[in-house]
Amino acid sequence: MPLYGSLDITQSPARLPTLANLDTEAWTLPKAETMQLLVEVPRTTTEALLPKAMHPALPSYVALAVTKYPESPVGPFNLAMLRLGSRAGAHPRGFLLGAIASSAAAAEALRTRWGFPVEAGEVKFLRRHDRIMGTAKKDGRTILDCALVDPQPVAGSDVQYINWVTAANAPLDGQTQPMLIQVDPKYTFYKAERGKPQVTAFEAAAWHAPDVTLAEPIIGTCCTVDTDLPRIRFVMDPLKPVFQGTRRIRESRADE
Repeated sequence: MPLYGSLDITQSPARLPTLANLDTEAWTLPKAETMQLLVEVPRTTTEALLPKAMHPALPSYVALAVTKYPESPVGPFNLAMLRLGSRAGAHPRGFLLGAIASSAAAAEALRTRWGFPVEAGEVKFLRRHDRIMGTAKKDGRTILDCALVDPQPVAGSDVQYINWVTAANAPLDGQTQPMLIQVDPKYTFYKAERGKPQVTAFEAAAWHAPDVTLAEPIIGTCCTVDTDLPRIRFVMDPLKPVFQGTRRIRESRADE
């Protein structure tokens, strides 16, 4: 029997971001620098964090990502994210648990246009000769301090970024309701590096993941890419398996 998450997002809709509509325009985000660290976590600490429509990844892991966006429609900003490794049917996905943006304008746009559970705070992305570092602060507290240690160049084709899923309220069929929203950025790689993840500070509760404890590091990458935040193409019923509850909002990215 396949395993499913146990989170029922329909029980606490007031805690979710709310979208004005499902027809947001795409953002083009050129020359972004994104560091992603994959770290194993005990499955017992993540069982209550994944919606019922989705499957847990085996072994369980989280993705810590810190990205520097030098250009966007709301100006430059940095973004730190925590995603839980999972699957939507047979497709690997990262379920978004929490995020911090370095500007209030970016946080507001990401919440209301794509449904990210993001708050404004302080996020830094720094590059040194032997490491790439990312930090996030919320209410003056450091809730993430991480690094990619001893980065070595690799081909962009050696790096794979999986699509994201977030939980939000959005209008559909005349009713605003909780749903799962797929966000599927595309990437054009200019530079790619791989190294060892290092996490020296992680406040799980600040990422809406109070029971998560980090275990063994898996792999870390840092890439310079042209990317985007696309128009929403798919939404999912949060309580049904995705092969039953997925709904197409538009046909393809060409509709952008």
